[in-house]
Amino acid sequence: MRVRLYRNLSPQYRKQRAWSIMSMEGPKKGRVIDIVDGAVLRDVQFLVSEAGRQRVIRDQAKNVHAFVQGRLVKTFELNSLDKDSDGNDLAPRRGVVTRIGYDPYKTPKMVREDCQETVDRSDLVVAAPRGVYAKLGPCRTQLRGLGEVEPFDVDGWNG
Repeated sequence: MRVRLYRNLSPQYRKQRAWSIMSMEGPKKGRVIDIVDGAVLRDVQFLVSEAGRQRVIRDQAKNVHAFVQGRLVKTFELNSLDKDSDGNDLAPRRGVVTRIGYDPYKTPKMVREDCQETVDRSDLVVAAPRGVYAKLGPCRTQLRGLGEVEPFDVDGWNG
């Protein structure tokens, strides 16, 4: 099922660090179908509404305008996880260790917290009480240090 996941800002759930899951298909499209401690999603897009972001900046008040959208794989019931759980705790040995952050006052998109590069997609994402974690390759800035790669000459190859 395709869903949108976002941090629940309601006072009753804020201290619990809960996540709301909104259905993006079927008869409940656009409705919250669950509130959970965590979730695992595949084929993910990171979405930010620019109009919602501008409202935050103008009003200096939080509103729901940033989402993780993808295919729901697994959920963790409310009050079932330690509040210090992270991506590696919820999906061990899957490489979901890059924390994703978002500050509407600093950037219009979600960013990798390890190198501050913007991120649009990931194959696998875990939303845990401590935040959102994605399975991503190395930062582009880390790849730049490898130097130039020689182009492969197909015509001159005698294999």
